[in-house]
Amino acid sequence: MLENARCVMFAHAHPDDESLATGALIAHLAGRGVRCVLVTATRGERGEIRPGITDERPLIEIREDELDAACAALGVADRAFLGQGYRDSGMRWLAPGLAGPAADADPGSFTARPAADAQADLVELIDAFSPDALVSYDDAGTYGHPDHVHLHHVAKAAAASAHVPFIEICSDTNDPSWVDLPKTVGAIRAALASYASQLEIVGETAPRPGIQVRHVGGQLQDVHAGVALR
Repeated sequence: MLENARCVMFAHAHPDDESLATGALIAHLAGRGVRCVLVTATRGERGEIRPGITDERPLIEIREDELDAACAALGVADRAFLGQGYRDSGMRWLAPGLAGPAADADPGSFTARPAADAQADLVELIDAFSPDALVSYDDAGTYGHPDHVHLHHVAKAAAASAHVPFIEICSDTNDPSWVDLPKTVGAIRAALASYASQLEIVGETAPRPGIQVRHVGGQLQDVHAGVALR
């Protein structure tokens, strides 16, 4: 599972996605000496803040600091934002199981900008870091967030253009390719705890190793210490 790579690049949509979707894989690879590079498409400006958070700085500043702390916990060697400032598109449910950008998404949002621009920006970063593989979402985008789905298409095209293998994160955690990485639970907990503005740690999961978190809206999520790739 990429253990023989020299460098692996991860492309995610917002701060915290790297920890929620690939925290176990990043920590596993970093622990084996693989250089892990993180590219984040937006700064997560549309995120809500958990009640009780007293930090009065702009949310962008808070989330960038949280991202830095999470990267340190996981062992990310280098990180970069994509391009010159794509904005979080937000999300709304258009129909059961079908998500779309928020109704008030601005023209600078990630999904509103031409995919070719984002693709060129990602190719530039691939050229700069020379990864052996690019890891990003499958076409389901984990839970269908429009920024995730858009980034899937951008990353897949950028990898093809740069002649780098593209590896998809399976949205289905019950996929037969799933591999548990129980030794990464501590790193995942530390990374997720960095995002105090967005979620809280509930506890460890069982019997499958991982961490359960509660999001701003009260949703519970089991962040399993493992990954399924294709």
